[in-house]
Amino acid sequence: MRETIQIRRVRPEEYDAVGAMVRAAYAGDYTLNDEYLAEIEDVAGRDEVSEVLVAVDRGTGDLLGTITLPRAGERLIDDTAENEFDVRLLGVSRAARGRGVGRAIMRHAADVARSRGLDRVVLHTGEQMLAAQRLYERMGFVQIPEREFTIERDIGPLRILSYGLDVDRVTA
Repeated sequence: MRETIQIRRVRPEEYDAVGAMVRAAYAGDYTLNDEYLAEIEDVAGRDEVSEVLVAVDRGTGDLLGTITLPRAGERLIDDTAENEFDVRLLGVSRAARGRGVGRAIMRHAADVARSRGLDRVVLHTGEQMLAAQRLYERMGFVQIPEREFTIERDIGPLRILSYGLDVDRVTA
């Protein structure tokens, strides 16, 4: 599958489609409040301060997935250590699930981390995002309990889990 997927920087004309794709991907797993919806859909804003990547089908050009990476020397998450590479907002379109897109995107993120001399990929995910957790655990990510927390929302609390994986342990 990896050879049929191209991972590249998002293009401005794709911002709206990428925001809608992530919203749809996340909405199936848990209820999103307005503040988080706005963050998910603000792809242009994220791309100004970080690197939003997309996975596209080489044959059709269809958007398959996305992830947000920090720029070199920067961090997205406050609790990220100096030797770590934090990623956010991994999302795979519903139509592309089960095709290895999430795994390909995460392998690419680990390659970027390695190229920047960083040792570990770290991320946060909602406890309800079971498909994402299965992906991370199959890839060898382990939970980092001391970094977990709960967000109090008007629609109810959301437990946030933390995962990490040393880049030299990422498998094909």
